[in-house]
Amino acid sequence: MLKLCPGKRFLIFQKVLFLALSAFLGACVSVPGGLEFTHNGVPLAACEEGHAGIPEAEQPLDPDGFTLATWNIYKGKLSGWREDMQKLYRESDIVLLQEARLDPGLLKWLTRSTADWSMAHAFTFRNHWTGVLTAARVPQATPCAQRYVEPHLRLPKTVLISYFPFMGSKTLLLVVNMHGVNFTLNGKALAEQLQAFESVVERHPGPVILAGDLNTWSSVRMNLVEEFARRHGLKSVKFERSPATHFGNRVDHVYYRGLVPLQSRVIRVDSSDHYPLVVRFKRGT
Repeated sequence: MLKLCPGKRFLIFQKVLFLALSAFLGACVSVPGGLEFTHNGVPLAACEEGHAGIPEAEQPLDPDGFTLATWNIYKGKLSGWREDMQKLYRESDIVLLQEARLDPGLLKWLTRSTADWSMAHAFTFRNHWTGVLTAARVPQATPCAQRYVEPHLRLPKTVLISYFPFMGSKTLLLVVNMHGVNFTLNGKALAEQLQAFESVVERHPGPVILAGDLNTWSSVRMNLVEEFARRHGLKSVKFERSPATHFGNRVDHVYYRGLVPLQSRVIRVDSSDHYPLVVRFKRGT
């Protein structure tokens, strides 16, 4: 793992912050005054208590094998994302996106795919919602969303919490789709973001998946996520091929509890600065 002295960390932080500010100042960006999220295009005002909102599913998750993918889609700014997204969804039951931008292209794809989808609004980029989005072939409970504002850039990062039914069982799968707070020198903000949904993971009696772009580009950040995982019995999915790295460190992860990974792979794409991670699971005994 890459180790940096404080001076080098500060220089890298300055560079990253400058690049990020330049990118956003050159675009039309606005931040909502409060948390906004939607389920299948219907605005939601607040998180519902429990998960009674799951409808009867004709095709719930198969406990003997289901596939989850996670991908930072880079706001769909690069060509080829539609084709890559279609391939990803074709082989997946659940797809977690970070930096999804709900422009007409993505909205059209969601409509055609007939996916059950939810989205947490982080900020508006070029007149369209941008944030984390969870799309699935099976119905999800009315999702719960969380938002954490970047301490320096003041641009929020969001988290989506969803529950999915298993075939022939009342046991539910808890899926946390997370885009980690990024532009901070220490891990305080990331720790607070993790703490915000810690009780949800702790209380859930069934299988759990925590996945997304966790922005673990430093050893401090990686250690915080690993400590969170250890506290809640979460294991990290291993991949034979290395996912995309930032500053020499992995930023995209899939953690699990109460499940058994059957297959895992990294898909190389040119349509984002991140590679999709795909994992096939079965429910543990």
